[in-house]
Amino acid sequence: MAPLAREVHVLPGRTRLRIDEKRGDEAYFLAVEKALSDYPSISAVETNSRTASVLVHHTENDPSPWQRAEEQDLFHVRENEAEIRKTPRPISATATPARKARRPKPEAARTNRANWRPLIFLAWVGMGIAQAVEGNIAIPATAAFWYAYLVTQENGVSNTELG
Repeated sequence: MAPLAREVHVLPGRTRLRIDEKRGDEAYFLAVEKALSDYPSISAVETNSRTASVLVHHTENDPSPWQRAEEQDLFHVRENEAEIRKTPRPISATATPARKARRPKPEAARTNRANWRPLIFLAWVGMGIAQAVEGNIAIPATAAFWYAYLVTQENGVSNTELG
């Protein structure tokens, strides 16, 4: 009797089968590869005896390769294996608790970057005030106030973000 194969993964034109009964049997998987690759609707066959896996690249929705494998006693594909996997499992009422709705994080928190611009602005204003108190009102104080003003203008920052 032919060993049982199960469809592990199915995509259009690509099917992966597992034949657990023949795991480790290299001669068997070489025979499967040779027999299936001779079939016209199959473009490629890859086997792995360690994982008991057969990967078949074929034309879409062609069941005849599996029929041929059964006729040659290579393997028997389990009936409706794909349909069994597609049926939804019942979900219990206590499976997962509902999550609380979260407010979106502010931009600075999402990017993990601190917004240093208000701090720099306050530092320049403070330096300007310190220079004015010391009497250096001509160049150093006005330069500090000017730099503080420029910090607010870079990259379109409005004054509302500073306070």
